[in-house]
Amino acid sequence: MPDILPPPVTPDIDDGPVDPAQLTRITSLHRGFLYQHLYAVGCLLSLKRGGVDRLLVERDEDVEAILPDRRLYLQIKTRSRVLQWGDISSAVENFEGVRARHAAGKRSGRPQLVIVSNQAAGPGLTQKMTGDDWPDDVAILTPGAPNPDPWLPPAWESVDEAVAWCTREAAEVPFASLAPQTLVWKLAARVVLACTGHGGQRFSASEMPSLYEQFVQELQAFPAAPTPYLPQVAEPELLTAARVRLITGFSGSGKTAWASHAATHCPEPVTYFDVSALSRDAVAGALARELAARHLDTAQRAGLLHGTGIDVLRAVHHHLTGTPVAIVIDNVHRLDAADLRGLASALPSTRLVLLGQPRPDQAAFTAHLGITTESLNGWTADSVAAVFADAECAVDRPTAERLVTFTGGLPLYVSNAAALTRTHYDHDAASLCAELSQRCHSVSSVQDLILEEVFASLDPTARTIAFLLATAEVPLTDQELKRLAQSAELSGPDCARGTRTLSDFAIIQRTGRLLTLHDATRSLATEYGPAGSHLTIEKALSGILRESIEGGSAPAGRLAKWAMLLARTDQTEQLLRLAGHDLFFEQSFSAALAPTLTAVATDKDVAPVSRFDAMNALALLAYAADETADHSRLVDDLVALTAAHPARWGAREHLVLATHQMIRHASAGDLGAMNTTYLATRSETAENSLARRILRYTQAQCFCIASRYEQASILAMDVAEAYFDHLELKPEYIVGVGVEELSDRWEQQGLDLDDCKRLADCLALTVRCKRELDEHHGLAALHAMKFYHLAGAWRSVVTIGREVVDDFVEIGDLQQALQLLEQTLLPLAQLHALDELVIGLRSQRAVVIAHTGDYTAARSELDILQRYDVPPQQAREIENQRALIEHLATQQCSAHPPFTP
Repeated sequence: MPDILPPPVTPDIDDGPVDPAQLTRITSLHRGFLYQHLYAVGCLLSLKRGGVDRLLVERDEDVEAILPDRRLYLQIKTRSRVLQWGDISSAVENFEGVRARHAAGKRSGRPQLVIVSNQAAGPGLTQKMTGDDWPDDVAILTPGAPNPDPWLPPAWESVDEAVAWCTREAAEVPFASLAPQTLVWKLAARVVLACTGHGGQRFSASEMPSLYEQFVQELQAFPAAPTPYLPQVAEPELLTAARVRLITGFSGSGKTAWASHAATHCPEPVTYFDVSALSRDAVAGALARELAARHLDTAQRAGLLHGTGIDVLRAVHHHLTGTPVAIVIDNVHRLDAADLRGLASALPSTRLVLLGQPRPDQAAFTAHLGITTESLNGWTADSVAAVFADAECAVDRPTAERLVTFTGGLPLYVSNAAALTRTHYDHDAASLCAELSQRCHSVSSVQDLILEEVFASLDPTARTIAFLLATAEVPLTDQELKRLAQSAELSGPDCARGTRTLSDFAIIQRTGRLLTLHDATRSLATEYGPAGSHLTIEKALSGILRESIEGGSAPAGRLAKWAMLLARTDQTEQLLRLAGHDLFFEQSFSAALAPTLTAVATDKDVAPVSRFDAMNALALLAYAADETADHSRLVDDLVALTAAHPARWGAREHLVLATHQMIRHASAGDLGAMNTTYLATRSETAENSLARRILRYTQAQCFCIASRYEQASILAMDVAEAYFDHLELKPEYIVGVGVEELSDRWEQQGLDLDDCKRLADCLALTVRCKRELDEHHGLAALHAMKFYHLAGAWRSVVTIGREVVDDFVEIGDLQQALQLLEQTLLPLAQLHALDELVIGLRSQRAVVIAHTGDYTAARSELDILQRYDVPPQQAREIENQRALIEHLATQQCSAHPPFTP
């Protein structure tokens, strides 16, 4: 059977053309045409510079340029050897006919023939050009020769040189949307089409913007602000008197959202410009486009000269002189300091608001302009509660504050944390916080992804300094930070260098003389500590804090941190001395130390007196938390411990045990047993002694627990008078006297601040009993608040202060009531982390506002509070306050019925 399949196909082997000479001729021909077309492109790119009205191709000459007073005829010649007379003789001779037409008035302007060649003139042609008979209106342009007309492109030696020159020129076209080389080839194709006679052989200067694909139109607008927009703390105005401002913040800090929202409320027009998608070289030109689109008319835009991007920006600014212009430039961290200085100098009368992430070289820019970097302050706990409530993850006030600390209040971080709580933590924000605090969360957050990139760019010294500040939690002075750095084996210069680096990245924040870490970075920074030195660092920090606390000048928060360090570094004795102080139970951190105290109380190897002190502290914590059963159990433990070691106890321990037993009896309603314990202990105390006063106060306290308010009130006031006598004070001495003046008197007389606290306790108990009896307590509440303030008993200041607010409302002094709430009580609660008290204070403030007649603001305040997850008792209080507000509003409407005609 014959084989019907074709033979196998083998690949062609390129063995060159059959006629190499023909290939050379073809290549030369196309090279000549391309050179000619590129020269026409060069002319098109130079039209505006030369003031050319029109350009024609393939008419009497290869290219013709028509100017107001002249007409250039360009013949383009490419040769592989020097240019000779024979190459151009026909063109020179034919030019006679062109002259005649101009002389006859058939064509306007003075004619000139320019022969452009890629080769220099040969000897014969050169000699002819220097002869007396060479026409004045004929010029030859060759590589390196003087240009007969400044606007004309030069003669190039090669096509590659032609492409490079045209590309450079195309890069100077203002507002071009195409890449320079793309624009060159587009124009070349358009010239080729015109040379065929299609599409017209004429190019007018007026149509060049469309050929360049120039466009002057608004390309950017402010991104839409979130709805509803949640403002950040103390947001700045978008526009101020400052000409240049730099607002920095980590990615996710809400800079763009702030600017977008502020722009909608700004009375002046604001241009938004984002540099993130632009190369550095393209920024100035693109910004010029934006400004021209918004502020220049067609004639002004058409009059802009060619030049670099910054030159075009200056030209646009020239037209803007006298016009109020404001620009928000976003993502400026992608530019260096020189770029920013260039933009600012090109726009000297324009207000610039620069938004970007913090970068080291921005310091050079701000120093050059003499400005200070600004930042946004993040969301409040209210905003955090609102975001989590919207995610169906209600949070209480302390948890909201913890979330502010973990995220720095940065909007993106908060929103992402709410989403993670919903999807990975079963709507339980407290669980998320617990894992974040230990850096054991298993799901990466946006915050981690962003800030880990920032920390990766830091040197090891800077990361160690960040770890030290994260460990400290509280702000430190420069000297304290250097001392702490020594525990991590860093020298003073190392510490200073690391501090500067962290400052450049806005990881460190400075307030006066104190340094602290940006809240959002603190959790991550704890991962960068030097191996094996954590305990050494914590002990060094404990010593630093102890010195400042004992010096009496410690900022808020240091006592709490020191107490936690005592627990973590096994400084049990020091911790027990702290826990034995009345003011320990005024602190927000006291309950958090219960596990450590329990470990001491239950450790039989610990000295009995230390176990006794730990049990006493735990019993007081249980009583303060109204945990009657736990308190009773701990009293039993104290009794058993006392019985097991009878020889170890002194008067102090017997008094402590007696007071706890009395409180237990009163809580059980057994006043007989309480009185028996009181009398037995009273016999062991001296008249007018501190122990006797403490015992008598406990007796009054017990009557109050048993609802025997009349007896409790009388006893409490008697003990208060005993303290007044002991301190040689008279109640009238403190009427109208401020806390500062009272403090000066106290210091001058060398009085004990513990007695100050005990006197305040007696007055506060009197107030409580009088309230229960529906009797007026006079100035007892106000005096108690002063003494608590003097003693530094902040929780009690806030608690009794609410009574003082009610007193002011009762007498109609609403201004004093609001002032006390807003300027004293709320700031104290926030400063000393008494977050569980803030909700009650604010709900009370809402009622005071309602008393002033502003029911809308009062209702709004309660609406905000109801976004929090609150305990049932506090929820009832808020509802009671709301009912009171509505009652007040109804009374107001009844008193002033609406007008009807």
